[in-house]
Amino acid sequence: MLIDYTKYTVDELLDVNENINKDKYPERYKQLCDEIQHRKDIGEFEKREQKIEELQDDDEDEIIIEFSPEGSATSRTIFIVAFFIINILVLAFVLSKYIVTDISKVHEYSTIIDFIECQKDEVTYSKSDKVDTYFDLKIGSFQDSFIAAGISESKCKILARDLNVGSKVSIWHEAGLIFQLKSDNEMLLSYQYMKPKIQSVQTSDLGFYWFGLLALWLMFFKSLVNAFFPGTFTFDK
Repeated sequence: MLIDYTKYTVDELLDVNENINKDKYPERYKQLCDEIQHRKDIGEFEKREQKIEELQDDDEDEIIIEFSPEGSATSRTIFIVAFFIINILVLAFVLSKYIVTDISKVHEYSTIIDFIECQKDEVTYSKSDKVDTYFDLKIGSFQDSFIAAGISESKCKILARDLNVGSKVSIWHEAGLIFQLKSDNEMLLSYQYMKPKIQSVQTSDLGFYWFGLLALWLMFFKSLVNAFFPGTFTFDK
């Protein structure tokens, strides 16, 4: 009785080749050898070797810090403390970006407009081809530049049209980012309106830090477990 070796994987073929009784089943053995040669001809063995090499490279790149159960606990304590301090510092920085400074603590700057423009920006996402449109009101005064980021199209265009060069305005800002805009006694952009937009600007580049934290945990997770429970992970496991 012959066996359909075409349905076997390369690993299964090699396993059969090691265990088959060549003398008892000569026809099966010949059929097996023919199938193995066919798989070699179409490159399946080469792909298998490449996959094994990639897995070996991944294992070599893996970082595992081993701690001896009999050794001093000082090194383990230092590693644990350092790991969590890094996490706390990064989290403190990231979370602080979600906090918008209260308007009572923001500097008010009274000035005269030298330049004003409603600028349209488009961001295209390559994966989905989605296009997001943003409108920023830009104001120039002497050597200073200010921006009200991500406001509505209508507000942006109306303010750029109604506020002329020479208009006197009061600007509450941090590093040029407008928190509130007022002209005479008229509130043009309130703090309540600008607050979520300021938060959006402050948090726009935080993806890098979240990714960094995730990478830190993935890279040192086994080492962290070893610090708590020495010998849990080794390069042989």
